[in-house]
Parts: sequence; C-alpha cells; structure tokens
Amino acid sequence: MNNMTQRISDSVKQRPLLVAGLALLVGILVGWFVIGWGLWPVEFVNGDLTQVRPDLRQDYVRLVAAEYALSPNIDRAATRIGALGNGAPQVFSDTLKTSKGDENIRVAQLQQVLQLSGKMPGATGGKPAAEPSLLDRFRLPLLGCSLLIVLALVAGGAWYLWSSGIFSRPASRRTAAVTSQRSAAVAPKVDYKAAGAAPTPTGGPPVAQFMTTYVLGDDLYDDSFSIDAPDGSFLGECGMGISETIGVGDPKKVMAFEVWLFDKNDIRTVTKVLMSEHAFRDEALKSRLAAKGEPVLVTSGDVVSMETASLVVTARVVDMAYGGGALPPNSFFERLTIELAAFSKNPAA
Repeated sequence: MNNMTQRISDSVKQRPLLVAGLALLVGILVGWFVIGWGLWPVEFVNGDLTQVRPDLRQDYVRLVAAEYALSPNIDRAATRIGALGNGAPQVFSDTLKTSKGDENIRVAQLQQVLQLSGKMPGATGGKPAAEPSLLDRFRLPLLGCSLLIVLALVAGGAWYLWSSGIFSRPASRRTAAVTSQRSAAVAPKVDYKAAGAAPTPTGGPPVAQFMTTYVLGDDLYDDSFSIDAPDGSFLGECGMGISETIGVGDPKKVMAFEVWLFDKNDIRTVTKVLMSEHAFRDEALKSRLAAKGEPVLVTSGDVVSMETASLVVTARVVDMAYGGGALPPNSFFERLTIELAAFSKNPAA
C-alpha cells in the first residue's frame, strides 16, 4: 500500500496540469449531474403562464372566455390573454380541439373578437405564431454538453502529451539560472571498467550511471531516472528529491533529501534519507524522517547502497556544500551532487 501511495504521489507531482484538468472535469460532472440534478435540483418560482403545462393554459383560456361572455370587455380580455405570450394563437387552437358545447362556443367567440380587433398576441396575418424551435428549447443543455466535450478533448490531449513524454521532465520547470549552476557543477562519472577501479557490489560494471545535482534555489528539484538493461528492457527507476526543509521564505532551505530505488521485480521501493549534519543530530527530526527511509549523514565521498530483489544502486556523494546565514550552521545545503550507479544482480540483464 505504501509503495502504491508513493507511486501515485510521484505521478501527481510529475503531471500537475493533467491532474488539475481531470479534477476540473470530475468536479463539473459531479456538480452538474449529482448536485444540480440529484441533491439540489433547480426550483422555479414566480413563473408566468408561458411556462405552465399546456392543459393548464387551455383551462386559463376557458376561464377568460367565460368571464368575457358575462362581461364583454375586450381590453380586459386582451390583457389577460396577453399573459400567454406569442403562443396564444396556438393555445386557442388547442383549446378549441379539447372543448365541447358552450365552452367551445365561448372560446371561439373570444378568439374571433381578439383577431378582428387586432389584439390577439402573436397573431401574424391571422395565423398563430410558431412555437420555439427545438434548438431554442435545448440551447442551455447543448451548450453544457459542448463544454464537457471540449474539456474531455483538452484532458485527452493533455494525457497524450504527458504519455508521449514531452513534458515528463521536471527540469523544464526550473529557472535558467538554476539549470546553468547545475550544469557547471556536474562532475565526471566513475569509470568502473578502468584498470584498478574499485570493486562493484555485483562484481560487474553498472548497467546505468546518472549524475544529479541540487543547488540552492531549485525549489522544484526532483530527479528520476529509468534503469534499462543493455537490450533496452526496463529494469526499474531511481532518483532523488527534496524531503525536508528548514526555516521559512524563498528559496527553500533543504536539509534532507530522499534517494530511492524502484525495482520492477520487487513489491517495495527502497528509500534512504540523506541528511545535513544539523538535521542528523536532531533526534526528533531523525526519528520522524526514519518513517520515510533509513537516515544517513551526508559526507563528501561517502557511498550509500540500496538493494532490491534484482538491483543494487549506489549513491556516491560527489560534491557538497552547506549554506550560511541566520540558520544554524551546517543545517541546509547550498549544493549537493550525487552519482547514482545501478547494478543488475542478473548477469544476463
């Protein structure tokens, strides 16, 4: 479970725009369908006669016609029929079809009087005005569906771009100044194949070597590397990122890093916490960070080893320097360069 949580957390950090887009899409769907239609649907109040059911509009016409038959006042009748809007001629037509006897006669009489006096709402040449088109009736739902389609296309496009690896490297988010400092601090990698080279954990040369450098101001520092066999097959991943900071304000003052190893043949991700001298001496902090991985004091030239089912990765401290200022001495790093060397336990890999 911890391994899965870590992988999900790493994915969220590496693809924030995609996660935000998906969260927005899910929020709109939940707000529209679950909340808007299910929990708290819209309630209409203070509507007019154009919004009531057709049968109720027909009853209204019958009542106005009956009142006109008792007290013929064309202006008052026209005002009341005007509440039906431009659809009044169609309502009269529907009412005549459903009325019988005296009701039919009274409705027909009122219709004729209104038409002859030119006071029938929506009348054009004696013909009833056309009702709203299907597009007018469903304009808002169509706009909502169109918006959802656009959002789905944007989310799909973002997913495609992230999957293709165009934006997968977090280094693209860093400033040019920090990138320049990191490039200048890169040291040569150890040549394990040279004569007299130090022995390796597996007796053979590494399948991959990486150099990663943090410099003060690189607040988004989080490097990860894919470990591939000579034939190109995927073996796992390793990397290093910020674990703990000290103080407040920008830039962040980093006093601990997480260096980690993921093996595709192992269910766990091995993590060790590289700590500054001040952080390592703080027993409370060291105890808290121990939940993430084994605490290790960073010393120039030291090598930290991580081992899984089929991989061994060594992390060598190539270069380091502490920052100064008002914070305790040797509490945060000005720069830190680590060489990661990955060795396969399977000689055939």
